[in-house]
Amino acid sequence: MNTKKNLKRFIYVRVSCLALGMALLLSYQGTQFFLHGLDVKVAWHMRQVVEHQFGQGTHLSQMFNYQVASNWEELPERVREVFKRPPETPLELQKYFENWWYFAPPETGYFLMMSQDEQGQKRYISHIREFRKGPVHGSGLPKKMFRIDPMVEIALWGLGAMLAFMAALYWTFRSLSKPSNAMYNWAAGLTIESAKSELPDFKYQELEDLAVIIQTSMQNSGEALEREKQFLGYASHELRTPITTLRSNATLLDRISPNPARKEREIRDRILRSSLTMKGITETLLWLNRDNQEPLPTTNISIDQTLHKLVSELRFLLEGKTVQLQLVTSSQTKELPEAAFEMFMTNIIRNAFQHTQEGSVTIKQNQSEIRVINSFVKHKGAQGTGFGLGLKLIKKIAERFSWQVEIIQSATDYEVRISLS
Repeated sequence: MNTKKNLKRFIYVRVSCLALGMALLLSYQGTQFFLHGLDVKVAWHMRQVVEHQFGQGTHLSQMFNYQVASNWEELPERVREVFKRPPETPLELQKYFENWWYFAPPETGYFLMMSQDEQGQKRYISHIREFRKGPVHGSGLPKKMFRIDPMVEIALWGLGAMLAFMAALYWTFRSLSKPSNAMYNWAAGLTIESAKSELPDFKYQELEDLAVIIQTSMQNSGEALEREKQFLGYASHELRTPITTLRSNATLLDRISPNPARKEREIRDRILRSSLTMKGITETLLWLNRDNQEPLPTTNISIDQTLHKLVSELRFLLEGKTVQLQLVTSSQTKELPEAAFEMFMTNIIRNAFQHTQEGSVTIKQNQSEIRVINSFVKHKGAQGTGFGLGLKLIKKIAERFSWQVEIIQSATDYEVRISLS
């Protein structure tokens, strides 16, 4: 199952990861600056001490815990054990930290430098610093050099900045979620009628612009739907007059000339049947187009007799086709809106007759249950068209009166099951 991503969570995670990367980078850069500053400070002190000691003799001397000697062997043994060999490059600081890891100060730091004057005389200067304890004070006890390790302090600052950033980001998303949720609820409940109302205040201009687009789109859809309804209503009303005229003239023609030739009779019958089909379609469309439909009057009608009548009226649709028709009914009367029921069943039977070119059409009725099955013969390269677009009208009528309609489709059969109960 393809789970959709949450956009807010996606942005929050991505921005938080970016901020975390920046915090780590800046924290690492801060630690490097600290270490470099420590090196610069020690190196500067050592240069100042050794310059002061030139001309003061060649013996080992000590100033502010810095040891200066003209010979390598005169330096403290601890220094010579750590660095092994005397430095060869003047003023190059060498250092070594004992028992040190990144987030805890070392126990001891060893520093070594060599300086050389213009006459080529060398001076070696060393320094040993105890980082985990400082100078002895009046109490006689050593005092820690740092209240908190600088590396830990830098890491804590980075972590604190990261947490503050995430909190600010969360607060920002929380502030944005209120108007965005309000817009979501507004859009979810938007209808053609409510789209005519004034827009709510969504606080942010971007949300306001998006809401205007949604509202305009809904209004345009409503206007288009209204135009379609008006056209459908006008067309249905306008078509009723020529259809009625056509039927009347066909009936009048039968009275004037009651015994036409066979060909003429076929033409008259086709005209009359086509007019009946057009009448049923226009009446259905007109009825469905009514906005405020009052409950239709019901009457106790015979379902089986109605089905026989409709099949008789629509049988002409099977002329010229190799289609077998089977109608099986049982006596049943029910309180129904007669006009709506006839329109409903007319559409179903008409579609079954029209879309079956070869095969069979079976209509079975048992009490309030009706089944219409058209089994067609599928020729090579041809596809069955089933009941066609008429099903849309059928479903609308069924929804209006809470009739149950089930469509079952297979490779060679289309079946509509109707329950009027």
